[in-house]
Amino acid sequence: MARHKSGDKPKDIRKATIEEVAHIGSTAISVNKIAARAGLSVGTIYRYHRSKDDLLFAVFLDVKRDIHSTMMEAAAEHRIAASRLRAMWFALVDYGFRLPKDFQFVELMNSETRIQFSGNEKLRQIQAEVLAEIQQGVDDGTLVDVNVRTIETVLASPAITLARRVALGRQGIESDEVERIFSLVWRGIALSERPPPKE
Repeated sequence: MARHKSGDKPKDIRKATIEEVAHIGSTAISVNKIAARAGLSVGTIYRYHRSKDDLLFAVFLDVKRDIHSTMMEAAAEHRIAASRLRAMWFALVDYGFRLPKDFQFVELMNSETRIQFSGNEKLRQIQAEVLAEIQQGVDDGTLVDVNVRTIETVLASPAITLARRVALGRQGIESDEVERIFSLVWRGIALSERPPPKE
């Protein structure tokens, strides 16, 4: 097997881990398969990560941070809660369209129960920031007054479905369709049926 002599090994490891999980799922992967896909030795992987679970969690957290940063940067361009939430939703969809394997990786890993995932402070902070944005929408009368986790589920599920369609190779999702889906979702969570402005 040819091995990389130089380059960005953490980036190569991340990419190989995402591709391997997207290809066969996280339970069937091995460090050997990831190393082979990355063109690195198994020893190199273990220089960066103590175990397979440590590797999976590190990549999971890294991708979650990327998605979260993308959403929060989009929100920061807007003042009112409705427009912030709209921007976050479209940023999430766009991330899934641009990097479908990364998105698929996070979804596969989210579906598994792992103690280190549920108890991680960084993941809790990411979750808290998203929920705070939704809570702001409830507090200012933009959104219906229900549990913010319920609203998060209603918002996230269609975005995840759209990204999954891209990840599975079903191309052809038009921007008009994405807009229509957002409008339908918005009607389910907002006090006003009128979608928020793009600002």
